[in-house]
Amino acid sequence: MRFAVAVLGAGIAQIFPYLRLDQWIGVGGALALLYIGFASLGAGFFAGRRGALAGALSVLVGAFGYAVVAGLTQPGGDPGAFASFFLRLPIAVFPFILIGAFAGWLGAAVRGRAVAARP
Repeated sequence: MRFAVAVLGAGIAQIFPYLRLDQWIGVGGALALLYIGFASLGAGFFAGRRGALAGALSVLVGAFGYAVVAGLTQPGGDPGAFASFFLRLPIAVFPFILIGAFAGWLGAAVRGRAVAARP
């Protein structure tokens, strides 16, 4: 249960930078990647185990959440185009999935050290 809550929480938090894709230029792009990485780190930290998987899945949940929100709020899309976009999304965000997996692994490692250092 803790794994699912961590992934969903981080995924929902990651919808925000995806909704601001027009600002992903220069420093804005770097900040968006840091935001996604930090949310994935949190997913790995709070998931307890399988931190890399939690970080990667949180990126996918955020991207799919963005697709749903964008599909519902932006007019003019037909269901076929929406389905095509939805199916191509994992390939488009693959570099972010790798960043999320590394950040999630790092979050799990930080949690392991913090729990081990507890008196």
